[in-house]
Amino acid sequence: MDNFKNIAIAIDQDKLTKKEIVLLIELLSNKIDINTISGMARSKSKTPRGIRTSNKYKKIKIGDALLCVDGLNDNTLPF
Repeated sequence: MDNFKNIAIAIDQDKLTKKEIVLLIELLSNKIDINTISGMARSKSKTPRGIRTSNKYKKIKIGDALLCVDGLNDNTLPF
């Protein structure tokens, strides 16, 4: 966990180049099931609306793209 903290601090303090940050994003995206809403719907044989409304997928916005991650619940309930 200390390595993650060090990387987060380095990014925050602008110690990494854009190229290094892009490489980190590529590495991380290979480790999780992340896709666009429509791409995830195609791969899971569901409708885009079903993916958008489901709490099974964590939705994140990167730039103008809305992406979702399978396996991370998008649930804000305290229980």
